[in-house]
Amino acid sequence: MIKCLCIQILLGRAPNFDRQPLLAAMHAIERFPEIDVDEGGAWIAFNLFTEDLASLWAELEPALFESSAASLLRAAGIIVSEGEYGWSGDRLLFHHDPKEALDGLA
Repeated sequence: MIKCLCIQILLGRAPNFDRQPLLAAMHAIERFPEIDVDEGGAWIAFNLFTEDLASLWAELEPALFESSAASLLRAAGIIVSEGEYGWSGDRLLFHHDPKEALDGLA
């Protein structure tokens, strides 16, 4: 079953947002996201789809956090994935607020 991993940037926390570093990190591992933009301007989401979320995250996490996109993610990023039963069981993989408890991928 195909699942979604979503990288969301909270635009209010990233006043000079430039999507290119984030896209470059994903393109470097040959991942090309679907991009959704909130009509109210609160966020932008980069959605990646896969049958194997654990493998995608294992490849994506270092690509993101060892790139120039890392500071943006640490300031304004949230990364979630669908859970076993869709979004009702979503998994928080990264949050800009280090106090947020993260979920692993089973």
